[in-house]
Amino acid sequence: MNALSNKSFSLYFYSNTISLFGLWIQKIGVGWLTWEITESTFWTSFVTLALMAPAGVLGPFFAVFAENWNMRVASIILKILMFLIGMLIWFLQYLDQHTLLTLASLSVLQGLLSACYHPVRLVFVSIVVPKNLLSSAVGLNSASFNGSRVVGPAFAGGLIAFFNLEVTFLVAALTYVPLIPVLIYMPLRKRIKEKGSQGNFFYRFLEGGKFAIRTPIILKGLFIVFISAFFVRGMLEIQPTIAGEILKQGSFGLSLITTTAGIGALLASIWIGFRNNKSKIETKLVSMLMLGLVISCIIGLISEVYTMAVFFTIVGFTTTAVGIGTQTIIQLEVEEVYRARVLTWWSSISFGSLTVGGIILGFVGEYIPLSNALLVMPIVGYLIFKLILYYKFQNNLFNRS
Repeated sequence: MNALSNKSFSLYFYSNTISLFGLWIQKIGVGWLTWEITESTFWTSFVTLALMAPAGVLGPFFAVFAENWNMRVASIILKILMFLIGMLIWFLQYLDQHTLLTLASLSVLQGLLSACYHPVRLVFVSIVVPKNLLSSAVGLNSASFNGSRVVGPAFAGGLIAFFNLEVTFLVAALTYVPLIPVLIYMPLRKRIKEKGSQGNFFYRFLEGGKFAIRTPIILKGLFIVFISAFFVRGMLEIQPTIAGEILKQGSFGLSLITTTAGIGALLASIWIGFRNNKSKIETKLVSMLMLGLVISCIIGLISEVYTMAVFFTIVGFTTTAVGIGTQTIIQLEVEEVYRARVLTWWSSISFGSLTVGGIILGFVGEYIPLSNALLVMPIVGYLIFKLILYYKFQNNLFNRS
């Protein structure tokens, strides 16, 4: 049975998908405005990635606090605050008063709210649907995120091209509105708290990390996620800079490369969804990582927008396949009472790595051509992967020891 047959989840799914569209629209708009104001590779990457950095750095801390939150109240408050930040971004653009400082500050604030909401969202789905629909709900949640990644950037590019940034930011802010009444009125199941939720903060914080470290298959999966996010996916987060500096394109070029990367991500979600055999997923992860590194290298040699769009489709596919594949392994390998905490560490490594990788890419791009930086990063990633694979895992990632 499909989780959309559940009325509460159906309302949540569609309204949450709309709000995710807004997040991507806002991200693309802020990144493009920063590039227009500064024409700086570093500052564009910094402001764009400010939406991701708090989730990467603070995710595990917020996850531990979230264990004792009222999920309904927390979700409502966070979404209202995200809407207000979105309206402030629009209002400053309406007054033509945006500066690098306002864009960076508001991006960090929105990133902090997203960091708070991320663990809440992971747990929230489990109290919306009965247990027999949970697997379907998790899969649809992932498809919703990647679907919004296709539609959101394309819509943002259209709004920027045919209207202006003022309209773009207003639409982005208003997309948060439909989810709020759904969160207020939808019925929820009683949540079972995780083991250890009564302990002190640092004990609970470290517990998830310790579980991952002492479980070899989880540790190996997190290692693959780190390499993919740091050395490949980071480039997806600085696409406004790539569109402006390398492709010499406006909003159309930006919309095209972000949309095709999202299409690749959506295709990967569907592909993983049809691979129910965990061992098959495990064996494909390294292949996806290697393909992502090779394609990322080639992107550094491309300056034509349509060709680059094709290659970004492959990058979107490989990075998402690695991300969802390792997440699936965690879902299957980790007992339920620890699952949310370990998934938060997965999220922290993923977001934290792509944030640092993207900022380093932007910083290096200030001193050498960005195309050269794009060429070098995956080569370094490959060398690190091979060294750690050989010395730590003896060339066998997915054995059981």
